[in-house]
Amino acid sequence: MMIDLLKLLLILGLTVVLLMRKWDLGLVLLLNTALVAVLFGYPVLDWVRSIVGGLIAADTVMLIGSVFLVLVLAEMMRRTGASDDLVASLQVLVPDPRWTLALIPLMIGLLPMIGGAMFSAPMVNEVGSRLELRPERKTFINYWFRHAMEYVFPLYSSLLMMAALLGISVFEFVRVSWPLTFVALAGGVLWGLVGIRRQDRTSAERDRPAAWRAFLRSTWPLLLVVLAVVMFKLNMVLSLMGVLALFVVVRKVGPDQWLNALRRSFPLNTFSALAGVMIFKHVMEDAGAVNQIPQALSSLGLPAMFVAFVVPLIAGLLTGTAAATLALSVPLVAPLLAGGPMDALTAGLWLFVAGFSGVLLSPLHLCLALTKEYFRASWGPIYSRIVPSVALVVAVAFGIVVLR
Repeated sequence: MMIDLLKLLLILGLTVVLLMRKWDLGLVLLLNTALVAVLFGYPVLDWVRSIVGGLIAADTVMLIGSVFLVLVLAEMMRRTGASDDLVASLQVLVPDPRWTLALIPLMIGLLPMIGGAMFSAPMVNEVGSRLELRPERKTFINYWFRHAMEYVFPLYSSLLMMAALLGISVFEFVRVSWPLTFVALAGGVLWGLVGIRRQDRTSAERDRPAAWRAFLRSTWPLLLVVLAVVMFKLNMVLSLMGVLALFVVVRKVGPDQWLNALRRSFPLNTFSALAGVMIFKHVMEDAGAVNQIPQALSSLGLPAMFVAFVVPLIAGLLTGTAAATLALSVPLVAPLLAGGPMDALTAGLWLFVAGFSGVLLSPLHLCLALTKEYFRASWGPIYSRIVPSVALVVAVAFGIVVLR
């Protein structure tokens, strides 16, 4: 069993090394699928079928379509000045631009979609450039604050899945998890905002009503998407298409702008990363690689609480998506905590934090990979901010688990 764990750690280590050498993420993931097939004895024909299946799977097509349309909408908002209006209105409503930096991804993060950090990246870039921030700090701020609400926002699929696995309502889970959002926000402030030069802006009180109107005029496309997807449970791709069509009519966007926006919204590296993540996830699942982790750790005689943390953590590092991490790991390790000192809700919190920490640290996490590419940042300085922020959340979660 131990050899299977070493194989997975080898795959993860190779991924990190190649990414540090600036290899394309999509190519790295394709190489990883071949390594999985070799190390776990996965037949070549099955491997090819998994690759093709992962590429044409409904979730892959929906993901690529959603991210493409998000990029188109973001580009259209930029071209028509809506993004500038949003930033300008926040600069009036929020005197300190450091808080504007945090609020933009925090607000847009309420749109629960994979890779949605690309929505806020252009706006964070604009404000961050004025403050003369390095790409790595802008990447961290855009990435971290987008996910700070995932411990409590009841419409995230990860929270809904965790509640379903525990057999409770999502609001019962949030009653335990809510302190973690404040801790995550504190981590974002400590490693993202502290050290940025303060630049207070003054605005007359009479400017505030105009700023609120500009804010609503610039954010209505985002609000409509959230309303359609979250409240009415409509298809993400269809909702984005509908909002885009309405945006074109309202803003009177001409065909030239449309064509330019479409051309600028298909960066090859971004979509090779999207396809690579989904293919790798399918190959990992089909080959049964992740299923080997609990048995390997349990055979070492390690404490159940430690095993229950490490398994979701590794699953998160290997998949980069919260829903996949929880679906793969929680059913495998939850029985290890059954009958122990922790009740089911506390155990669920521990498993959720473990898996989500792995996702936040994973170079395969699309929000991280796409944001890093957008800002042309380097991995090392990014992780120097993410790692302590994650560690702070884990430490507080450990305290909650022990004290309950």
